[in-house]
Amino acid sequence: GIMGMMPGGGMVANGMQSVMQSLSGASFMVEDVMRHVAVISQSVVALLYAINLVRTELNSRFGGASASASSPPDSSSFFSQLPDELCKHIFSFLDGESLADARLVCRTWNEFACEETHWKRLCLANWRSLETDPHLWPLIDPDVSLSHPNRWRKLYPSVISKEQWRCRLQKTGRFICQLVAHHISGVPVGDYGLPYTLVVERRFNTLHLQTFVLPDQASFLYFEPETDADKEGYEEFIEYLTKRTRAGLALEDQRRFIFIPPCEYAKNTLKYDGPSLLGVVQNAYPPLAP
Repeated sequence: GIMGMMPGGGMVANGMQSVMQSLSGASFMVEDVMRHVAVISQSVVALLYAINLVRTELNSRFGGASASASSPPDSSSFFSQLPDELCKHIFSFLDGESLADARLVCRTWNEFACEETHWKRLCLANWRSLETDPHLWPLIDPDVSLSHPNRWRKLYPSVISKEQWRCRLQKTGRFICQLVAHHISGVPVGDYGLPYTLVVERRFNTLHLQTFVLPDQASFLYFEPETDADKEGYEEFIEYLTKRTRAGLALEDQRRFIFIPPCEYAKNTLKYDGPSLLGVVQNAYPPLAP
């Protein structure tokens, strides 16, 4: 697990598997094992060196006067000797800002940095549901088409500009799931963000959302399960609300947190026709009709 997460983790894991296979044989030589370990170590060191070389080059170009004072290695010469696929793999370890800077270095680096798989990885690291919920995309950036060949790269700036919070969703006395809440529109949530625990204490008919929600005072959210383990509780909660045509309500002092399942209000007012849970945060609200 740890090796798979580190740069070159796949190569390390494969190399270690080879070592273990050597160890499991009826006979082996210590020299063979040490040779395997040396190959693995050299692969990791080479990959880390290449990643650092890219970052040093970017820092020398875009990091300011103090950064440019040092003389970086000749990265162009180094990368010209590597296969393109390996270069793209090295670039996959960069963050979004570094990839954007790399695009300005030269035509070749621009090609490596524009690889869609890099930007897809960065987007999904921030917002997992983007891979499974096409109705979410217009909420984040309506100008990015799902059919665009560079849709992930185009969407990324909007993805990272949205605030997000992690919280624990409960009914009274019962845990439901861990959530990630993303701000999609409306007023800012404020310095307090979301409380860590949201307890759904009340429910009301979704028909009342039209008068209950005050658009000029509301923050609109998109909720997704934090991990795969939270998906079952998340979907059961949505099903519970949908079958009863109810929205959920959690309270904290003067703030109200409304959980909106798929319904006419979500579709017609919030322009979302997907399967996920939306939310509203607001302070003031009119009383519900009797």
